Amino acid sequence: MSDSEKYYQALMTHRHVSRRGLFRAFVTAAQQSAPEARAAIPVHPLPPGALPDAQFRARCTRCDSCISACPMGIVNRHEDGFPELRIEYASCDGCGLCISSCPAGALQPLPRFDTGLRPAFGNGCVNPVRACRQCVDVCPQQACVIGEAGVPQIDDARCNGCGECLVQCHAGAVKLAAIAATGA
Repeated sequence: MSDSEKYYQALMTHRHVSRRGLFRAFVTAAQQSAPEARAAIPVHPLPPGALPDAQFRARCTRCDSCISACPMGIVNRHEDGFPELRIEYASCDGCGLCISSCPAGALQPLPRFDTGLRPAFGNGCVNPVRACRQCVDVCPQQACVIGEAGVPQIDDARCNGCGECLVQCHAGAVKLAAIAATGA
């Protein structure tokens, strides 16, 4: 099933997809791009509550329980068979259903919900005439602020990586990247 088909399936079966996300899906589907070359063991964001990568891969049975349980449709099967977090058209609301549905214990309850992703703001956000502020206005954690240069900045202590800023960005200037493991 293609990414577009997965998106439309999620649109029809889940509770919320933003208008911007729907528009982005149409624009993305219209763009013709060559598939990315991937490493032998691709690195992709794991679902919330995932054990460290090696432990997660050892414990996960690839049963798809977390994928089926996600009401937002953002936990998907990666080409390697393991689940991955795909925040592109809908954000993660931290409901924890993916964690509670994991029979193998590869996903563990979190003391504080965090996807392990953080936004990085690109050059598309800077508008010299009028600042957009969409990411600031929609952030449920109030973790986005506009810095002195007019570029959004993130407060890592407040951010939980939900991806709402990515979903709502009309300029496509937000990318989510995994944060470095703290070893805690």
